[in-house]
Amino acid sequence: MKIFFITEMASGCFKWRVAVPAKCLQRRGHKIQIFANELEGYEAPDVLVIRTHYPGIEPLIAWCKSKAIRVVYDTDDALDLVPQENLNYWNLQKKIKNYHFLLESADVVTTTTPVLAAHLRQRNSNVVVLPNSVDPEMWTVAPRSRQLRVGWTGSATHFHDLLVALDAIRELQKKYSFTFVLQGLCEESDPGVFYESLVAHYDKAFSDSTLGRSMKHFLDKLARMPYEFHPMVSVDRHGQKVCDLALDIGIAPLVNDRFNSHKSCVKYYEYAMSGAVTLASRVLPYSVEVPTTAKNNRQSWMYKLEMLLTSDRERLWRQERDWVLSNRNIECSVAFWEQVYRGDVPDQATTSRRPEPLEVTN
Repeated sequence: MKIFFITEMASGCFKWRVAVPAKCLQRRGHKIQIFANELEGYEAPDVLVIRTHYPGIEPLIAWCKSKAIRVVYDTDDALDLVPQENLNYWNLQKKIKNYHFLLESADVVTTTTPVLAAHLRQRNSNVVVLPNSVDPEMWTVAPRSRQLRVGWTGSATHFHDLLVALDAIRELQKKYSFTFVLQGLCEESDPGVFYESLVAHYDKAFSDSTLGRSMKHFLDKLARMPYEFHPMVSVDRHGQKVCDLALDIGIAPLVNDRFNSHKSCVKYYEYAMSGAVTLASRVLPYSVEVPTTAKNNRQSWMYKLEMLLTSDRERLWRQERDWVLSNRNIECSVAFWEQVYRGDVPDQATTSRRPEPLEVTN
């Protein structure tokens, strides 16, 4: 097949939904083209995979239909459910019409989880789950230091989520010796610098917004605890950066709302492949895959984190990594991506099955 991807290329979504599967599809003999700037020099494909929201894309979809080119629309978020405290909320509002058009026009919609697939079927009955999958070649386990490292990595859309765990971490820092690590959130040298730059640019329109108040609350709590910060890196360096952090415990706090429940467990996969055990919020999507979860309150997070700080993490980490390699490995799942792009797979509305997770510690 000649597979043409129209996509942005700067986000983690690009890595998980395009770069990783494209690499393995190319190894299986398919010709991969990834749209960069201009259409000149590209061949007409057998399959067009769209992962962005370019304005004026309607004529391209019509052209594909006239040439019997299969149109795949891939999305890993319920963009119509993004809350106002999300950094991307206002920008996404301008793209919702285009998002709905792509959902309704695609021959097949591909996505990450059965929960998100069920939501997307309101717009298109032909939705197939292609779970996010790791490329084992991208991950190594760095040597660990004697000082325990507990940390988080992610984008600037998670200030509100991180608030879930900060109080528990601060309390346990009084009892145990460990380094709290944050990576991502912004390109600046510290999240506080990022916040001040937004205030300077937008003034009260930002500081009084839902997002601005959430960031300020996060920074107020962070100021009362020691931490180590690493800014964002480019998407091609992210995997190595997560490995270099050498975390012993990776945390994945998540507010229980409709948008978050349609996400996937990418942080769990990254932590497992980089050598860390995961402690996540006991909400979707983590509650169906991650073995160790906490209720979204300080007491539960303290109890579960203390348990991991004092337990046999090596054994648990190996179990988690083995589960990811067995169930979320692109080398095992690429054949299914191939079948979906070719059109050999029926709608999964009644056929999708989850792999059995590890035994959950609740």
